[in-house]
Amino acid sequence: MGEFYRVTYNNKGIYNELKKIVGKDTWLYLLTIEEFTWLPKPPTYSSENKSYFTKKGFTKFKEETLPIMLKYLEPQNIKIESFSKVENIIYLDEYQVIEMF
Repeated sequence: MGEFYRVTYNNKGIYNELKKIVGKDTWLYLLTIEEFTWLPKPPTYSSENKSYFTKKGFTKFKEETLPIMLKYLEPQNIKIESFSKVENIIYLDEYQVIEMF
């Protein structure tokens, strides 16, 4: 299927960790800017899910979203892993894959 990328912050999903760090008002603001709105919201997402970027999504994330995130997050706590296969896929679009684990 290709290559997939998981981006974590302190070994947890980077978006969820950013949400905790920035607080409600900043998070709601970030959700309105184009550097964040390009990524479709899956119909459901729970703590039993993991998300991965497709190659296209990862490229867009690195160029558009990550620079904004770095204003709030410590770079040394960000980890990027690549995977050749994702199983138990419950959602897929051109930018991301969501897996139930």
